Amino acid sequence: MTDVARRSHPGRDHGSPALGAATLFLSLLPAAAQAGAWADFEARCLSALQDFAAPVVARLGPGTAGGGVTRYALDGDRALRVETAPAGGRIACAVRDPSGDAVPGFDAWVAEAVAAGRYVPVADGRWRSKGWIEPVLEVQETRTDAGLTLRILETNLEA
Repeated sequence: MTDVARRSHPGRDHGSPALGAATLFLSLLPAAAQAGAWADFEARCLSALQDFAAPVVARLGPGTAGGGVTRYALDGDRALRVETAPAGGRIACAVRDPSGDAVPGFDAWVAEAVAAGRYVPVADGRWRSKGWIEPVLEVQETRTDAGLTLRILETNLEA
């Protein structure tokens, strides 16, 4: 039977434009709150290398190059570092955050990737892809007094 009466159906009434705008704004708050080193790393490094693409440097300007490394400034004093010939690999991409803030998004991603068998722990703060991609990728999380670095390395290892 078709309901043709004009009634309020929870979840189906789009309401006023102001309500829609407020809902959109509130839906974006969690993403904005978690923006930072993890968001930069996931978008510019992790997703790119997992998709066999170069690190994403769009809209960052020319960067500062030297010694096989190009550095780009990111928001919040963070920096993107792209290495073209790192030790033990072919290319690496890293995001350095001097604030050292927690990265719950990264922690959740690692936990899910390990649980799914896509990555295995190889050392403290180091995980390698397992059998689904060649060359093997190594994801690294390094915390020092100078801050946090999230890095992905396309290794010379084969799956």
